[in-house]
Amino acid sequence: MEADSRLRAVTTANARALVGACHRAIEARKQQVNDLNVYPVPDGDTGTNLLLSVRAVVADLANADDTLPRQAVCDVVTNAALMGARGNSGVILSQIVRGAMEALAEMEMVSAAGVVKILRRATDTAYRAVRKPVEGTILTVLREMTEAAEAAPETIGLPELLALIVHTGWKSVERTPTLLKVLADAGVVDAGGYGLMVMIEGMVGGETGEEGAAADALFSIPGIAESTADEHGDSIYTYCTTFLLKGVALDGPELERQLDPLGDSLLVVGTDRQLKIHVHTDEPGVVLGLATARGVLLQVAIDNMKIQTAERDARLAAPSLRPATVGKTQVVAVVAGAGMRELFQSLGAGPFVEGGQSMNPSAEEIMNAVAAAQAPAVLILPNNKNIVMAAEQVASLAEKSVAVLPTHSMQVGLSAMVGFDPENSLDENLAEMTGILEEVLSGEVTRAVRDCVVDDVDVREGAFIGLVEGKLVASGDDFYEVARDVTARLLAGDRELVTALIGEGDGADSARAAVDRLREEFDYAEFEAHEGGQPLYPLLLAAE
Repeated sequence: MEADSRLRAVTTANARALVGACHRAIEARKQQVNDLNVYPVPDGDTGTNLLLSVRAVVADLANADDTLPRQAVCDVVTNAALMGARGNSGVILSQIVRGAMEALAEMEMVSAAGVVKILRRATDTAYRAVRKPVEGTILTVLREMTEAAEAAPETIGLPELLALIVHTGWKSVERTPTLLKVLADAGVVDAGGYGLMVMIEGMVGGETGEEGAAADALFSIPGIAESTADEHGDSIYTYCTTFLLKGVALDGPELERQLDPLGDSLLVVGTDRQLKIHVHTDEPGVVLGLATARGVLLQVAIDNMKIQTAERDARLAAPSLRPATVGKTQVVAVVAGAGMRELFQSLGAGPFVEGGQSMNPSAEEIMNAVAAAQAPAVLILPNNKNIVMAAEQVASLAEKSVAVLPTHSMQVGLSAMVGFDPENSLDENLAEMTGILEEVLSGEVTRAVRDCVVDDVDVREGAFIGLVEGKLVASGDDFYEVARDVTARLLAGDRELVTALIGEGDGADSARAAVDRLREEFDYAEFEAHEGGQPLYPLLLAAE
């Protein structure tokens, strides 16, 4: 029987495969989920929180022994989901996982009937964890999938049941605005429910070899492209506070009672030895103090929701970006900084890998992005010399046609993207973009982290330093003077176009002011300035 051929044993390898497919799916659609996020507050982080929560499970399974017994595999997944849970959505997801793993631990093999039991236990556990369940959210989507599975004929095969679950889940997501007014007012579906379906569809697709195919149809759901930035209700609280509390004989209900007056969106879940707490509050210090009196705090995250909301609003108010076009070739780019990502996306790049100087991504992360690309060929832009080797390793192992354009900086990678055409073949794009690389010089201004002498340049810790093509050429206390020296070297010869990318942090204002002065001094050249938001480097420059 077809259903029998789809039975799966509960093993470390099978868990890795399913969670890996889930991770790839939510990673590819993280920003889309973020932009849907208006409930419970429009802080635009649901996709990020779900991704980081799943990533914690991926990491723990990667380190798990291949010979773990069934119960131990389920314990690894449960514990990783709880410890890695981020935000309201991540904590609820951890309880969905907890219930699912409790049911799964009782099964030697997973069948259609087993999937029904897994869904029911996941639903009941998640609803119990939320003090005031609200319909029109991730809980509704999960419950309606469970009810549809329970109503299916007992003779249904596993493939047919999985298809029914996915279909029901998307229909439930589509109905969420009819159940929750804030969603209808904003013209969006529920972000948590949408994210849940992206992940479930990813896992089901991983089983069938059609990973991510059906989710593309959701672009046609009313509201996905109509999200507005000014039709939502802000939380009265400022800080989203999440942390893990470890101790002995922890009393979750009592801690929940004490935290309840301090905020809303309160979740306290876990065991008497380990609790995950999430709350929106104006007094994170008081919240942490109450927890510290009971045990040890780990993984503390305090995010300003007002800032997150403003960033989401600004992002949605900005002109629409050109989405990654699925033609003959896609570009996987390694980038750091929200502005930098948007610049690459506006030129047709995507999927993306977060990373750069001092935060090099693993080959696995790059491989996941390559797998998420839907075009038959992929061109990787590592955008950092320390990432080129990992990218080349991915290219040699990938099942699809993959090549690496050895871009050593994000600004050079951005220049190369001008020559990208998704309808061209991999070889055509590689040739065109390589030609652009030969015409571009890169420069950067940052701060020195220690005293040293490099390339005959005396450097003091904390001073500004300027580099051209990775070679140190200037150092000093005046940001503009260093930037001027770098620019002069970049413009030597026939170069007349300078792209300036402003970073994040304290040096951003100095970088903006410097670019204004550089325009005046080098008035024969054309300057294009963009907010890159990259860390560590207040100013990145490229001349061509």
